[in-house]
Amino acid sequence: MIVKLKDIADATGFSVNTISRALRNDPKISQATHDAIVETASRLGYIPNVVAGSMRSNRSRTIGVVSADSANPFFAEVIQGVEEMARKLKYSILLINTEERAVNEREAVKLLLGRQVDGLIIVPVYKDTENLAMYKSLEVPFIFVGRRVDGLEHHSILHGDREGQALAVGQLLDRGHRRILYIAGPKNISNTVDRLDGLHDAFAKRNLTVDDAYILSSSGHIEDGYAQVNHAINKGLSFSAVVCFNDLLAMGALKSLHENSLKVPSEVEVFGFDNLSLSQFMQPRLTTVDVPKNRLGKTAVEELVHHIENPELPFITVDMTPRLVIRETTSEHHKE
Repeated sequence: MIVKLKDIADATGFSVNTISRALRNDPKISQATHDAIVETASRLGYIPNVVAGSMRSNRSRTIGVVSADSANPFFAEVIQGVEEMARKLKYSILLINTEERAVNEREAVKLLLGRQVDGLIIVPVYKDTENLAMYKSLEVPFIFVGRRVDGLEHHSILHGDREGQALAVGQLLDRGHRRILYIAGPKNISNTVDRLDGLHDAFAKRNLTVDDAYILSSSGHIEDGYAQVNHAINKGLSFSAVVCFNDLLAMGALKSLHENSLKVPSEVEVFGFDNLSLSQFMQPRLTTVDVPKNRLGKTAVEELVHHIENPELPFITVDMTPRLVIRETTSEHHKE
C-alpha cells in the first residue's frame, strides 16, 4: 500500500505541511524534527518525491509505463503506439517490464511514482489483492491497457476479448466443427478469463456444450502451442480445429501439426488472436482476431493525458470492436 504524507503525520504528530517541508529539506524545519520525520518515513516505506497530481505546482510531463512480457511482440506494438502519441503530446515515457509477476508490478509502480510521473499506463495481472489496494490508493491518474482489474474496470482500454473469441469459435462451429482444441493463456490475466468466456458463449449460443478435455492451459508462448498440440495428439485427442489464445501459440501449433503430417487447413484449421505483424508471414498465413495494438497504445495515452489535465473527470471503460482477419489457416467449407 502506498504510504501518504498523512500516514507519516499520524505517526509523528506533526502536520502534513510540516511533513512535506521536512521531506523537501526545508531549512526552516529544525534538525530534530527533520530527523524524526525522515526516520518515520523510512520505517513506513514512504517513497520520496511522490506528490499528488492535484497538489503539484508543475508537471514532469512524464508518463510511467508498466508492461507485462518483454518476450511478447504484442506489447512492443502497443508500446510503439504509446511512444508515438506521447511524443505528439510532448510527453516522455519511462518503461518497466514485469514479466507477468504481481510483485514486479508493485515495485515498478512504486519506482515510477518516485520518479514523479504525471500518470501511469499499466498492463496488469488479473487478481492480486495487494496490487488492487495499491491502485485504489494512487493519487495520480492511471489507465489499464488491454486488460482489466476487477473493481477498476472503468480505468481500462480494452479490445473485445470475449466478443472476438466468440466470433472466431462461432465461425468454426457454423462451418461444422465440433472437436475444437482450445489452448488458453496464462491464468493470472483477464484476457484469458474473457476469451474463455467467449469460447463458452459461442457454444452456448448454438446450444452446444464445451468438452473441458479440449481446453489446455499455457503461458502463452510459442513453445507452449507446440507442446500442447503434441500432447493432444500423443494423448489420442481427435480434433479438426485449433483455436489459440494468441498468435504465438498458433505459431507453435502450426509447427506441431506440420511435424505430425496434419495438413492445414484441409485436415486441421487454426485460429490465432492478436493479429501480430508476423502472423501474415507465417506459412500458411495465419487466420486471427485483430487487436488494434498501435491504436490501443495511442488511445491509452490520450485518455491518460485527458485525466492528467482534467483530474475531476470520471474514468470510463473504452472497449474496441474486434474483427476477424481470414487468411490461409482456415477454409471456407468444413463438414465433420
